[in-house]
Order: sequence, then structure tokens, then C-alpha cells
Amino acid sequence: MYYLGFDIGASSIKAVLVKNREVVKSQVQDLPAHLDSLLLALIKIHTNLISGLSHEEIGGVGFGLAGVMDEQRKIMLNGPNIKYLDGQPIRQLLEERFRGFLIKIEHDAHCFLQAEKKVGLAQNLKNVFYLTLGSGIGGAWMVDGRISTGAHGAAGEIGHMIVDIEKNLDWEEFGSDKFIKKTLGVNSLEAEKKRRSGDKGVEAAFVQLGKNLGVGAANIINIFDPELIIISGGLSSQASLVWPGIQEGVAKFVVSPLAKETRIVFSQLGRFGGALGAALLFEI
Repeated sequence: MYYLGFDIGASSIKAVLVKNREVVKSQVQDLPAHLDSLLLALIKIHTNLISGLSHEEIGGVGFGLAGVMDEQRKIMLNGPNIKYLDGQPIRQLLEERFRGFLIKIEHDAHCFLQAEKKVGLAQNLKNVFYLTLGSGIGGAWMVDGRISTGAHGAAGEIGHMIVDIEKNLDWEEFGSDKFIKKTLGVNSLEAEKKRRSGDKGVEAAFVQLGKNLGVGAANIINIFDPELIIISGGLSSQASLVWPGIQEGVAKFVVSPLAKETRIVFSQLGRFGGALGAALLFEI
């Protein structure tokens, strides 16, 4: 059987056709600006990916979505970085357009951790925290081998941990692309171009970003005490610049001497890891 997986994030849609846990085809496009355009884009991508296959060969279509959903994954309660999804009956909308196909819906970060659990760095581990660094910060955690959704379906929203009470600022403001835009006036992709041209200010901004990430990583370790933290997302391309700051934060703020040795690694699944995890939802 073949399975499709969609990773719908704040800036793009990534989609894959999967067979035997391996990506057979993939496609990516910018996130549309309106709900109707998004739904139409999903249908078009679906049609492209299953071209040449019969309906009976498709075992299901999985969707990973950025935002807070209810526990049953029927309604998007709050899409901080995709505001037009707020309050939308997302399961109903998708089932109407993918009629005849089995559908599963999950948080995008949870999908990526699912892929890590099945084919990536979290295999054979029980307690893992996953972070995605991009337009915002997403999170998911696995305890005793099970990915937790929490009492209300919103477990893992670590990016919205408040780190500046006086200004009511969350970790996303300091540890995601939002920090780069605020500091340099351009996004991380444009910043990387400036860095290659010799702009030293860009390097300094990413070094500070790493220190900001280190504080959050220390908080994660103090609260969850995982065996492993896995990092992915667009900003992980700056690993060499942000890594020293992450190490510094862990060394300075983690309480347990043993937990200071918690492994922190960068994912090897690439940009389609979340979409792969959405397809692998059917293995749960």
C-alpha cells in the first residue's frame, strides 16, 4: 500500500507519497494566503502524487498541521502562524475534499517525532523531546515510548513558553525566525545570503539565537528530563553557529549534573520528515 503525508506549516506545504516507510515522490510549495486556496492546493498536490496509482492502492492520507487542535483533531482551535485556520472544522473540510480516502490528522511536530520514532534517531528510545525551529518553534514529546497529546490535545507547545513576563514575550520571539527578522530585518534565508557575502552582523545574530535556544533547551531538560532532544527545521541549517549557545545554556541552567549530559542532536530526516511522519500515522 501507498500512503500520502502532508506537512502544512507556517510558510509551506510539504507532501510525500510513501511505500514501505520510504518516500517515493515528494512535492513542496509555498503556503497559500487563504483557506480555499490551501484546500485547492492540497487536492492538486494529492492528484500529482498519486498519478498512475489506483484508488485501492492508497492506504490513507495523513495531515500534519501547525497549530492547536482539540483532542479529537476535529477543530483547529488556534493557528498562531496560520491565522485563517482559527476555529475551522479542519477534519470535516479535509474529509469533504478527500472523500473515499482514510484520513488522519495530527500536530505537525508530533508527525515529525513519529517519523523519528519509526525510522529516525528516536528508534528504541522511550523519552524524547522534538523541536522544530523555523517561522516559530514547535514541539512534541514522547514519554515511555508514547507520543503525548496531553489532556486537551495541546501537549508540546513549547514555543509559547513565556520567557519575558514583563513584556509578555514567548520563546518563539527569541528562538525562531522571528528573532532573526527583528534583529536583522530579513528572514533567515536572506540572512544566510548576507552572511556568505561577509556580513559579520548576521553571524552575531545567529550566535545570540543559539544562546536564546540554550535557555529553552535547559528548561525542557529540567521539566521533561528526556534521553534525547532532536532539533529540525529551517534554522537547523545554522547548526554550527547556534550549537555553542545551546551547550552554554544547558551547562549553565540545567539543575541535575546527570541531565547536563542529555544528548541534543540535529535530525537527519530532512525537510520532508514531517510529511513522512504524517504518512506513518497509519502505523500507530
